Amino acid sequence: MVDKPGAGQPGAASDSDRSIGELVSDATDNLSRIVRLEIKLAKLEAKADAVKIGKSLGEFGAAAFVLHLVLILFSVTVGLFLAEVAGWAFWLSFLTVTGFYLLIAALLILVAVINLKRRQGLARTAVTTSRLMGILRGEIRPPRSADVETAADSEPPAPAGR
Repeated sequence: MVDKPGAGQPGAASDSDRSIGELVSDATDNLSRIVRLEIKLAKLEAKADAVKIGKSLGEFGAAAFVLHLVLILFSVTVGLFLAEVAGWAFWLSFLTVTGFYLLIAALLILVAVINLKRRQGLARTAVTTSRLMGILRGEIRPPRSADVETAADSEPPAPAGR
């Protein structure tokens, strides 16, 4: 605990001996030091998180590579199983496995296309930007604070032509 609160250093002149300018200067110096230290702490934490995220991404990449190898080996196993147990020709067994993967790929592409067609773009941003531009031009009166709270709770209107 500091012996003399408000003093820059222990043992410095007491608060009653210091001018208001010195006290304000001391306070701003302390505040700027706190801000610098907080920024430094945030940078160190962000760097540590980035390293952890990078390592995790590398581990996910390695796992994906191994799973890809497993999928290849499983495909060969299924092809051989169909040839051995079902009595199919080898080419027919492996063609069936390949067709199965093509079917899965086609379904995934279909789902991706459907999701892309459902996208709305930046509908809310377009509405708020057009309102802001109208306010800046003086065409629209700015909403009161009560209007803003109710407008934030409601959904924006659906874009025309979609």
